Amino acid sequence: MLDKNKNYVIENYHLKSAFSSFLPGISGEHGIPLWCYYVNRGQCVSCFGIQDKDHPIMEFYPAHQAYERTPLLGFRTFLRVNGAYEEPFSGRDRARRMVIGMNSLTIEEETGQYRISAEYETLPQEPVAALMREVKITNVTGEDLAVEAADGMAEVIPCGVSSTTMKDMGQTAKAWMEVRDVRNGVPKFRVRASMEDSAEVTEAEGMNFAFARGGEGEILPVIVDRELLFETDTALLRAWGFEREGVRLPDHKEQVTCNDTPCSFFLASRILKPGETLVMRELYGTAKEQTRIDRVWKLSGEDGWFLGKQREAFALTEQITSRIAVKTGHAVFDAYCRQDYLDNLLRGGYPVRIGSSKTFYLYSRKHGDMERDYNFFSMLPEPYTQGNGNFRDVCQNRRCDVYFSPFVGNSSIRTFYNALQLNGYNPLGIEKVTYTMPEGQMPVLEGVEAAAADALKDLFTKEFTPGQLDEILAEGVEERADRERIFAGIMDLARSEDRTRYGEGYWCDHWTYNLDLVEAYLAVYPERREALLFEEDGYSYRQAEKRILPRRKRYVKTEQGIRQYHFLEDNADTERKENRYLKDQNGCVVTASLASKMMTLVITRMAALDPYGMGLEMEGGKPGWYDALNGLPGLLGSSMSETYELLRCAAFLIESLEKTEKSMILLEETAGLAGAVCRAGQQFHKELAEGTSAAGFWNAVNDAKEHFWDTTSREVSGERVTWEAQETVRVLTQFSDILRMGIRKAARLGRTVRPTYFYYEVTEWKEEPDGILPQAFRVHNTPDFLEGSVHYMKIAADEEERKAVYESVRASRLYDDALSMYKVNASLSETTFELGRACAFTPGWLENESVWLHMEYKYLLELLKAGMYQEFTEDFHKAAVPFLNEEQYGRSLLENSSFIASSANPNPRYHGKGFVARLSGSTAEFLEMWEIMMFGKQPFSIRDGKLELSFEPCFPEYLTGEEKTITATFLGSVPVTYELPEQRAVLPGTYTVEQITVETEQGEASFSRTVTGPAAELVREGRVRSITVSLTGKL
Repeated sequence: MLDKNKNYVIENYHLKSAFSSFLPGISGEHGIPLWCYYVNRGQCVSCFGIQDKDHPIMEFYPAHQAYERTPLLGFRTFLRVNGAYEEPFSGRDRARRMVIGMNSLTIEEETGQYRISAEYETLPQEPVAALMREVKITNVTGEDLAVEAADGMAEVIPCGVSSTTMKDMGQTAKAWMEVRDVRNGVPKFRVRASMEDSAEVTEAEGMNFAFARGGEGEILPVIVDRELLFETDTALLRAWGFEREGVRLPDHKEQVTCNDTPCSFFLASRILKPGETLVMRELYGTAKEQTRIDRVWKLSGEDGWFLGKQREAFALTEQITSRIAVKTGHAVFDAYCRQDYLDNLLRGGYPVRIGSSKTFYLYSRKHGDMERDYNFFSMLPEPYTQGNGNFRDVCQNRRCDVYFSPFVGNSSIRTFYNALQLNGYNPLGIEKVTYTMPEGQMPVLEGVEAAAADALKDLFTKEFTPGQLDEILAEGVEERADRERIFAGIMDLARSEDRTRYGEGYWCDHWTYNLDLVEAYLAVYPERREALLFEEDGYSYRQAEKRILPRRKRYVKTEQGIRQYHFLEDNADTERKENRYLKDQNGCVVTASLASKMMTLVITRMAALDPYGMGLEMEGGKPGWYDALNGLPGLLGSSMSETYELLRCAAFLIESLEKTEKSMILLEETAGLAGAVCRAGQQFHKELAEGTSAAGFWNAVNDAKEHFWDTTSREVSGERVTWEAQETVRVLTQFSDILRMGIRKAARLGRTVRPTYFYYEVTEWKEEPDGILPQAFRVHNTPDFLEGSVHYMKIAADEEERKAVYESVRASRLYDDALSMYKVNASLSETTFELGRACAFTPGWLENESVWLHMEYKYLLELLKAGMYQEFTEDFHKAAVPFLNEEQYGRSLLENSSFIASSANPNPRYHGKGFVARLSGSTAEFLEMWEIMMFGKQPFSIRDGKLELSFEPCFPEYLTGEEKTITATFLGSVPVTYELPEQRAVLPGTYTVEQITVETEQGEASFSRTVTGPAAELVREGRVRSITVSLTGKL
């Protein structure tokens, strides 16, 4: 399955069930990213382009269409071998193989006469975005072989034509199309002018291009006229023109270069002696201007340039994933770890230093691809590229960054807590980070050419990105070292701005992931708790684009009863810079400590408890993690997962306050809401604790909450209230008591498995002039969901309770006995279709009763964190991707899927197969599992005021090898080698740490069981060469 370079090999890929994947779109800090998707049909690459799917070079298709069209509309190779026509990589009979690298794709086919391969990478570290394709045809006979080849793309989309245009009016769009510079072998594909139906017509910007060189560096001639090549075969099944004429075809007929969709086929011929190879090195890309293409075209003629770029592409992902380099006794697992880290950063971003101290995230983008055709991904087509994403996705995928890149510090904590609004909700979109130059600050531009200096001065008058800065410096500063020095100096002066976008609605779960960032930070920097929570008073509140309607206005009367269909109204235009943050009545941006923001969050979430005091309501119009329950808010639905998380958050604050004894400063409006919740809890204690409905509590709290919304939606007074630690703990304890009563009530009303969702029927209501006011409710249960048990494990009281949760899940319909995996939910067939689209999905598919890898991995992670090592290692071996059966999984065992079709699916061919490639939150869950497995739950701690480092790995027997050593990279840079007592499972409690040896530049230092003091600091700072940990069997 793995070759010598740790690439994943799939034999006879064309005979396997269809799957799709992609190149990662990583072109380095100074490169321009290119998206590229491929399938296991034809020559694989199905579509590619820049920025988003409306800027294609090869047209974007959803997966089901790509499987059909790629063999014809993708890359093709037509050959005349000793005069006989044929097309490699077509048909079924020949043996083929696919070699999948982290940043490359290679396909190979062999016949009795020749061996052909095609290798793809995206072009790194150049000012154009391009796909590299190298075709090699080798004579494997004992005689000379006359080979003529036409290789390339059957359809090129000219720059300026969107995928939407091609699908909706592709015939009309041909009128704009033209190809220039065909005779010199470097065709430029573009439209003549803008295509919008507008009074303002502009000249088209940018151009797509292609060129190819032979093995000796010679430019190869090109055919761009499809009719010349295929003649009347509009199905593109056979290149009749090439079959008759071979490479002489363009010599005999004039090419038409406009008014039609072009192709791009390069021509080469050679008499190959035995063992000789015909090489075609092709580049397909896009650029803003001609000069950039000219530069790359010139460089491509230099000896070794193409091979050097291939190696550079390989080195890029090797270097990026070195932060998780690991060597166990299971090679596929080791390679999977690197791929998981890579795929995780494609959603969350790859943290790097810019300037002397700023953290910047490269390469992130929204998870859109051929199987996620509903998501409109975007990658900025510039250096230092970044993209868009959703709050939940980016936040979760950055959770473990501090473990692999400790220099990120608390930067993500700031980003995501600052994105929260005062009402506890947040904008959906996390957009590109921009920078501004502070007024009165102008960096020294010595050594910058005059035109570039003027461009920089103009740039500094507005918000800018590092990519824009880098492009100007690339034009105006000749030496790279000077560019980097000036770039760093400018970024040191600039101020960053985390941009957000409202999007649509307010999800009820987004806030829950923020505490994970805090806990991860404190696992690495445990001594900074007080400083993090109380001493940095620079956190702000996003201004709300939409405000939530009061409950009377949210409800409507339908034939089915009362429903909640109206949720939000306009509040402020947050696209305007002055409206981004909440301000007080004096126009000052409201700031707070992190502890204050966390306390505010707890207070506002307490005010969102449902009519039974159990789950948290979906008053913002959107559900929680389980997006496909889109109808649940309309049914007055609530989620217990957020209740469990709210109790966890309250417990964290209580622990922190008891440790630090620090006072809490709150806005007076927030403190007032807290008081109202406490009073309602006292007044309606009986209905919370003993009864079923808690309508009295619910109405009282909602009255207070709606007053809070009214007085804070645009601005706050700015007045603060200070609570001593003891008072804050008292309030949090009362909140916790209310939550525990609700959790116990939910357990009584639920089933054996911990409940996740409820919804409510309004049985009595008043119709008032300003709307409908519910008076009484009847609760309805939902089928079992794995999500509730995942979150409950975090607050379970003890080992016995955690064990009970595990056994209840294992005995339920959530467990797929046939696959030995955990499904995301039990059957939805007996519940109301109004819950959402999940009920309409085929069972075992998408979010309906499938093995949703993200949630299953969340569950496995909680088993590991709970210390249930035996249960974890057994389940992990059956469920984790690198240990699955490749034939059943249906794709590379190095790549996660969004879901695995369960045995509930009516198509048995789908059972156990992975769908929707790679960009899944499961990557984040695995990274945390990996961190705990390799080093333990809490490597750093404080004892007697000193930093200590200890290791508590968890190695299943299937990861231990004959060498009896495992090496893993700690904190992204320090190799830690474990010397195992024997080849068996090494689980906490079954071994002791005999000795830890730390190697530094000054020599070695040995410790028994823990590394203490300055040595622990050196390890955390990455200033040691290696660590060796000797384990012995427990006596």
